[in-house]
Amino acid sequence: MTSDDPHPSRIVGGGINTRESEQPVVVTQMLGIDNSDPIREEALRARFLSFDPLFDAASNLVAHQLVLRGRAAPADAPAELRQMEEDMLLTGLYSLTQGGLDDKLPLLVRISPGVLFSEIPQQLDQPRLIWCVAIDNEQHLARALALQDAGLTFCPTLNRNDTIVQDSASAWHYLTCHADDTPPRVAARLVVEGVRHAHTQARWPESAWFKGSFFSGDTQPAEVSHEQAVQLDLLAIALRESVETLVQFFRLNPDMSPRMLAIANSKVGGLSRPAESVAHALVMLGPQRARRVAALLALAGKQPGESMRHYAVTALTRALFMGKITRLGAPAESAATAFEIGLLSAAPHALSLPVETLIRKLGLPATSARALSAHPSPEGTLLQLTHACENNDVDTLAAHAQKLEIPLHQISVAYLDAMITASALDEALH
Repeated sequence: MTSDDPHPSRIVGGGINTRESEQPVVVTQMLGIDNSDPIREEALRARFLSFDPLFDAASNLVAHQLVLRGRAAPADAPAELRQMEEDMLLTGLYSLTQGGLDDKLPLLVRISPGVLFSEIPQQLDQPRLIWCVAIDNEQHLARALALQDAGLTFCPTLNRNDTIVQDSASAWHYLTCHADDTPPRVAARLVVEGVRHAHTQARWPESAWFKGSFFSGDTQPAEVSHEQAVQLDLLAIALRESVETLVQFFRLNPDMSPRMLAIANSKVGGLSRPAESVAHALVMLGPQRARRVAALLALAGKQPGESMRHYAVTALTRALFMGKITRLGAPAESAATAFEIGLLSAAPHALSLPVETLIRKLGLPATSARALSAHPSPEGTLLQLTHACENNDVDTLAAHAQKLEIPLHQISVAYLDAMITASALDEALH
C-alpha cells in the first residue's frame, strides 16, 4: 500500500489481466519427522501462523518471529503436545518456503534441540531465516556449530545458569536474552524478549532487537475473538507483505476466500473480468489494489454483520476522500499514505483493539502512527476534515477549507464521490 493510485477518487478500474496460475497444494505433513501422524489440514488452518514483530531501539520494525497464533505450550506441558505444536509450526514454515520467503526482513523460528539432528533445518533453510534454539549440552553445541559452518544462521538462548552458550558467545551472530537479565558484553546482535517497560529497554544496546508488550503486546486481549485475531493477521500482511504471502494466507484460511473473491469481483475491485479464484484475483488486481482489497476484508471479516460492514464502508470512504484531498493540494506525505491512514482509522473499532496496540502490532510508520494517535500532523488534519464531513460540521469544514486553500465545494464533491464509490462495498459484503 505504498504506490499512488492513478485514479484519485476511486479504486475501481481495469485490473491486470493474466492467465490463471495453478494454486499449489497445502503441505500437511512435515518431512523428516519420524513417527508422527500427518497433520490434518483443518488443524493447520485453524491454528495458522502469525508473524510477531521485533523492533529496534527506535521502534522500527526489523524482523519477525514465526509463531502459532494463540498457541504456546508451557514448559511443563506433555512432550506430545509440545511436539505437535512444533510439528505444526514447521509444517507451516515448509508451506511458506515452497514459494520462497519474499519478506526482506529476517524471520526467526524457534526449534527444540532435537530438530538440530534432523534434516529439517537444511531442508527449509532460507537466506533470511534465523533458527532460535536452547543449547543445553556439548552435543547440541557441536551440531549447531557444524550447521552454522554449513551456512545456516542460529540464535542460541543465553542462559545465565548455563555456561554452554556463554563460553561460545563469540561464535554466534545472534543471541537471545531475557529483558530482566544483565546485558552481556558480546559482539553478537542481542534479541531481547519480555520487554515490558521503557526503562527496561533503555538498559540494552541500541543495536539490539526487542520483543515484548512494551512494543507489541504479548497476547491478544481476552475479548478479541479468534476471528478478529485472523483479521489482524490479514491486515498486517496486507500492509507489509507481498502478494505471494497473501496467496499463502488464503490457502491456509480458505473460509476467508469467498468474501475476498466477492470484494475483488465487485465494483470496488474493478477487475476487467471476473476472477475464478482468490489467487487469480490477487494477481489480476496488482500489488496495490490486492493489498487494499485484502485490508478491507480484514476490517469486515468473513461474515460481517451490520456494524462490521459499516466500519469497512466508512474506512473506504475515508481512504478515498483523503487520497483525493491530498491530490487537490492538501499537505501530506503522499496520497497513498493518506489513503492507508483513512483505511486504518476504522481498525480500532473493527478489531476491538486500542490504537497504541494496533500501531505496535502492525509496525506502522511514524507518519501513520502520529495521525492515528491524534498527534499534530498534516495527515491528522485530513482525518479531522474527514470527521467534519461525516458529522456535517459546517463551521469546521469552512475553517479547514480556508486553511488548506481548497474551495469548500471541491471538498464536498470529493466526499460525495468517495461515499458513492464506497457504497458498492456494502453490496459485496452482504
